[in-house]
Amino acid sequence: MEHEETYAMMMDALDGELSAKQKVELDTHLRACPSCRQEWQAVLAVHNLLQQTPAMAPAADFAQRTIARLPNRRARLAATAVIYSLLLLGGILPLAMVLILVSTISPIFQNPDVLGSLWAVGQQVFSVISAAGLALLSGLGELAVQQPAIIGWLLVILGIVSVWGGVSRQLIFQPNSRQV
Repeated sequence: MEHEETYAMMMDALDGELSAKQKVELDTHLRACPSCRQEWQAVLAVHNLLQQTPAMAPAADFAQRTIARLPNRRARLAATAVIYSLLLLGGILPLAMVLILVSTISPIFQNPDVLGSLWAVGQQVFSVISAAGLALLSGLGELAVQQPAIIGWLLVILGIVSVWGGVSRQLIFQPNSRQV
């Protein structure tokens, strides 16, 4: 039996997760291997010491200090309200501008000839955009068939960028330990 397996079995024995067969196997190995037996005795000594040590109570003012370190609820709510107000205003202003523009230009659209010509222009623009999009997709498909490694590299780069984004976000937004 490998010593790593024995060590894993020791940890399982401490947790009471060994089967009867595994207990016999562990006991047999411990009788045959003095270094593992010595390791087992040391692990048992530490385990017994930890089991006998009483649990320490937290400091008396631990809860008050923890609550004091939390961000101020009113300031957080005020900041959230300001952000949402700005976002709402940022959405309403363009909508108002579109409504003003439509009301100003709407008399021009009353003429049926203007509407017909705009419809024709819209159809032509749509056909040009769809043709260009189909050509682009066709070219990308041919590239992927001819060079599949490019797709693999693009996926690897995308994965690296997303992992690095998560790491940098955690590094940038770490809680400041000096705040008390």
